Amino acid sequence: MSTEDGGSGRDVRGGGRLGALYEAVISKLGSRRVRFTAMQARVGVLVLLAAFFTFRSEYFFTSTNLVNVLVNGAVIGIIGSAMTLLLVARQVDVSVGSAIGFAGAVFAVVARDYGLFWGVVGAVAAAMAIAAINAVAILRFRVNSILTTLATLVAFRGASKLVMDGRAVRVEGFRFLGRTRFEVLGVEIPVAVLVLLLVVAFFYILMRLTKYGQHMYAIGANPQAARLAGIPLERQVGIAFVLTGITVAVAALIVVSQVGAVSPTTGERMEFLALTGVIVGGASLYGGRGSVIGTLVAILILAVLDNGLVLLQVQSFWQEVMRGVLLLGAVVFDQLGRRESEVRMEV
Repeated sequence: MSTEDGGSGRDVRGGGRLGALYEAVISKLGSRRVRFTAMQARVGVLVLLAAFFTFRSEYFFTSTNLVNVLVNGAVIGIIGSAMTLLLVARQVDVSVGSAIGFAGAVFAVVARDYGLFWGVVGAVAAAMAIAAINAVAILRFRVNSILTTLATLVAFRGASKLVMDGRAVRVEGFRFLGRTRFEVLGVEIPVAVLVLLLVVAFFYILMRLTKYGQHMYAIGANPQAARLAGIPLERQVGIAFVLTGITVAVAALIVVSQVGAVSPTTGERMEFLALTGVIVGGASLYGGRGSVIGTLVAILILAVLDNGLVLLQVQSFWQEVMRGVLLLGAVVFDQLGRRESEVRMEV
């Protein structure tokens, strides 16, 4: 584009030193690339979504609604933390939704017949049994983790219906995990949110500050090299499945406590939401990369999106569309990032 006015040769920006300074600034800005880390990008998306919904709805940016957002993301965040650890080591567990439903069903039936204490014991035992089946099939018989957990997803969804005889079961007197709140700085924080923060802190320390966490990243990055380095792959991954079982039991108890009942549909699609959060949060499908903080931010993005669309009275179908778009986009970026990394290595 010409910078002159007709044929007079006069610079419309003022000429002389001012024009030279203008050209220098523009050239400098044009040659500089603004770079953001993946975490900064996720936080930026979360802030922009919150700002958008705050502008569009007077009810969004209130303490009550923001606590509701955290509550809605609590259960997904709890199981997503364990799924992050698994995905770092190239393992996927898509059975967590049905595992929550089965553990909740066992809890409700046992608590009804024998009391709350034995109900909790039954829920933990049920969740650990599913984790054990997955671990044995994957680590002992070398069955692909997606196929294994897909099979247990279907099997234990049916098993939960058998336990409840296909009907919802109410649970009385179990309110603490789901409906009790503590006042913190004038804001009532639900126990479920506090549990989420404890779980995230535990997995952050485990993955970033312990030798076990370093081993899991090494296993995901290169299993053969990790084995040659003396890392016991089966034991390390087995521990991750045990931790997944524990988080499933905790999540199931929170869900039952929130609702006060268990139905044949309890836990449905939770595995999809958790997996979406983990992948959007930066964990690679090929292992070796992932962050529980990234997972938490991604799950908050999903929770804010769902909450905001509800406040704007958008059809619930659009929530499913947006979740699918987010998951597809995250998978595509993960694949593109992997290809770029391979090209750099070849060069």
